[in-house]
Amino acid sequence: MIIEDIGQYTPDISIIHEQNFDFVWKDSEFIELLAKNTTLAKYVKINNEIQSFVFLSFISQEAEILTLATRADAHNRGLATALLNAVIDDLKGRGCESIFLEVAVDNPAAWALYKKFGFVRVGKRKSYYSRRIGPPVDGDVLRLDLCCG
Repeated sequence: MIIEDIGQYTPDISIIHEQNFDFVWKDSEFIELLAKNTTLAKYVKINNEIQSFVFLSFISQEAEILTLATRADAHNRGLATALLNAVIDDLKGRGCESIFLEVAVDNPAAWALYKKFGFVRVGKRKSYYSRRIGPPVDGDVLRLDLCCG
């Protein structure tokens, strides 16, 4: 397993994203994010194939996880855990003090992952996630403090 920064966009990122979300980002959105100096993006590769990735926005002492996804056939192998560990270490090295994200209330796997790291619910966004089938779903706003005052 290799974890490294994403240097440039590859279509595998969109394919993995589509396997995990009802509404996927366009290739151009990933490309635009990678062009920003406020973006931190990493992936996990096994046998030179992308298995999991994360995109974050990092400004001053705060980061926000914009998206995190793992190949459908690679779920439950600890890849997202390894990726988050690497991201957290990187952010701490940059002086980051907290990480935020939104997670759908109906996504118990994501909730379990973030809870394992100590993320706590600090807010709710009503009808934040649109669904292809059914009504929109609320999103919980989570935060992880990386340092002590």
